[in-house]
Amino acid sequence: MYPARYALRRDDGMLRLAQWHDLEGFFVGRETAYDRYENPGEEPDSVSATLRAVSWLDAADDRPTRTINLGDALVEVLDAHGRVMGDYDAWDARVTITKDSPDALLTAYVGMLPAVAAEWVWDTWRAAMPTERNLWAALPVGQREAWTEVAQTVHFRAMRQPYPALAHEIELDGQHVHDLASFFCAIGEAVNGPGGYCGSSLVGMSDLLHHAERPTAQQPRLVWRNLTVAESGLARTVQVDGRTMSYFDLVMTVLSEDGIEVVRA
Repeated sequence: MYPARYALRRDDGMLRLAQWHDLEGFFVGRETAYDRYENPGEEPDSVSATLRAVSWLDAADDRPTRTINLGDALVEVLDAHGRVMGDYDAWDARVTITKDSPDALLTAYVGMLPAVAAEWVWDTWRAAMPTERNLWAALPVGQREAWTEVAQTVHFRAMRQPYPALAHEIELDGQHVHDLASFFCAIGEAVNGPGGYCGSSLVGMSDLLHHAERPTAQQPRLVWRNLTVAESGLARTVQVDGRTMSYFDLVMTVLSEDGIEVVRA
């Protein structure tokens, strides 16, 4: 049997209920980083996922057809050793078991549908955590939101200091910044190294930078290499307080407001 890649736990600290290898129909989200500004969603999404070849972690021999109401639960992503890498909240979760079937059906509400490409990112990180920058550039534009989703989940699950410590000079490799999600991948690695996280929205990035530890009284400098790539990649416009702004100008405004000097390199 293949090693378990996922597990299910009630959101009350209890022991795991089950674990399994394949999770079908869970990673289906197609929201882009732009949607948070252009098409903001307010209601939670529902997900219906099949858990393949479930290993139940209790002693029951007989499992009649039934639906178990778990309430709030966590879908955990496991590493190769069965340790939790990250987790997803699943509210009002229900598991339907069919007698004599090795599979089960999970239905739940989630804050945002897990990104389509996030399964690939989890598999990549499961094989080896990132040790070099720009691995996210292997994802096509339009799917790089999956990288920041995983980076965010791992960042907060690992209980790292939520706010970064900013060096006086921060180097951003901008050669692949072709859209807004690409920028969040790049700024995360500029601030926190390979696989690092520094927001998946401008509001989130601003919060992290505003509260970041600043070891010196000098204004942090963001040395942005290949800045012209972002000027083109972030040329898309959005309405902000009645004004039309490009996302590039919006990014630059947020960085300036949070005391970050941008240096073209």
